[in-house]
Amino acid sequence: MAAILNLLLTIFLAFIGFVSGSKALLGNSLYAFKDFVASLVVLIGIRVSEKPADVEHPYGYGKIEFVAMLFIGVAILIASLFVFVHSIRDLWTGWHGQLQVPKLVALWAGCISVVTNYKLYKYLHCVGTRRNSPAILATAKHHHSDTTASVFVVLAIFGANMGLLFLDPLVAVIETLDLMRLSVGMLKEGLNGVLDSSVSVESRSEIESIAQRVPGVRKVSKVDIRQLGQNRWIDMTIKVDYNKSAKEGYLISLHVKESIIKALKNISDVSVSIEPYMP
Repeated sequence: MAAILNLLLTIFLAFIGFVSGSKALLGNSLYAFKDFVASLVVLIGIRVSEKPADVEHPYGYGKIEFVAMLFIGVAILIASLFVFVHSIRDLWTGWHGQLQVPKLVALWAGCISVVTNYKLYKYLHCVGTRRNSPAILATAKHHHSDTTASVFVVLAIFGANMGLLFLDPLVAVIETLDLMRLSVGMLKEGLNGVLDSSVSVESRSEIESIAQRVPGVRKVSKVDIRQLGQNRWIDMTIKVDYNKSAKEGYLISLHVKESIIKALKNISDVSVSIEPYMP
């Protein structure tokens, strides 16, 4: 649904922006187009990431969401740079009063953009939180930014009709700078996910604390966490008394695994290795 709405909004804003002569509204249409592409990539990414693990991919396909974020970030950055260059040129022209005054129909189109982007933000934020999906939450964040940008577009069109012609391309410049900032953040987050950057110390400490409460666990010597899109895969090593039998050690590790999965959300699997504890 979000992808279809973004496509319709892209076409609508681009058409009105072209007809009305509003550069800010044309820039706003690129926001919508960016969200349309992002929604498609996220949809495909989630469909693939939910495939079960297999022999060739023992950790599953969760990292496809981070790959999707990288593609989105690159696409946004390229489009932003293109619009930024043209907006700087129009800003100079507008400062000298040589730009066409945007028609008032652009003002109504900007208001529609504000309402649509805010509704999409609330919807995607709810879905992303429920699914714990970094890609959906990132898309929701962009819609929140788009809502703010659309408000400035409305103000710029109004100001241009009051004689401040430079406001329209000025807002377009601000939009593109904001888009570049967001795209760099998405690229950083996507790279961190693909390259298995370290998870927060709080998450690691919480897992260690759960394991330490299991009877028979003398020490937690290692905890590695892989973020696989929505879920986390935990590899850990615990120490049990050296005189425990293999069966007793296995039951303790099974208890640790069940305790972690029960206590924490979005855990894909827990792999527990056992080492002897020597006092």
